[in-house]
Amino acid sequence: MSKFKDVEYTNQFQIVFLLVSTVGVFSAIIFILNRIINLGLIKVGLAFLVTATYYLIFRKKFTVKTSNFELTSRQLKWDNKTINFNDLDYYKIHWMKGAGIKFKFKNGKTLRISSNDNFCNSEDFVSLCHNIDTKLLKFNNGEIERKKSFFESKKGYYYAIIMTILVVAITFYKLSTDGKFNFTNIALILVTLTTIWSSVRYKRKNDQLRNHHTQQSLLYRISVWQNKQKVKFRTFKRSYRRIN
Repeated sequence: MSKFKDVEYTNQFQIVFLLVSTVGVFSAIIFILNRIINLGLIKVGLAFLVTATYYLIFRKKFTVKTSNFELTSRQLKWDNKTINFNDLDYYKIHWMKGAGIKFKFKNGKTLRISSNDNFCNSEDFVSLCHNIDTKLLKFNNGEIERKKSFFESKKGYYYAIIMTILVVAITFYKLSTDGKFNFTNIALILVTLTTIWSSVRYKRKNDQLRNHHTQQSLLYRISVWQNKQKVKFRTFKRSYRRIN
């Protein structure tokens, strides 16, 4: 059994709600202050202050959760939840800005859990996902299907290449026309490309691991088939001796 303590994780729907509601709160405050205050700077400053307070409180209390996870070869447990691997139809993992995993059960239900490093410390959750991936690839000799995320597909790989070419081309064009080296823009470009290619890099590592377990599964099946043939041959040999 592997234990992962104080793992921080998020809910994708709650993150979307947080971002949308934050924009809504800011717009509502601006709308109200427009009817009370005429000074533009004070109005915007108050709106930012209230919105930032709302965002920080909601993110800390509702968006980011901390739990202790227990992982065995047959199940995953945390809080009051238990996932038995026998109940899984397939799963999918993405590695962008932390990690996220989707479990699809045989009864049709879906469970998603993720950790976005923009909102929390996702390092422990990423480690947990690697261990879950390893366990599920080995479970019943690869019985559970592992579906590819976008950046684990050919489309995602080609998208990463095209985006890289476009970003580099635009950067050189801006440098050649403006003649200025903007460190802020370069930093933003590097962060964007690092985020994209980190997913592709993880994909390559997971492909190697999956291929390794697939080979082990194939060898196991061949071994089982060989043993069955040996048993059949021995049975036939004994029957032949009895007849003669």
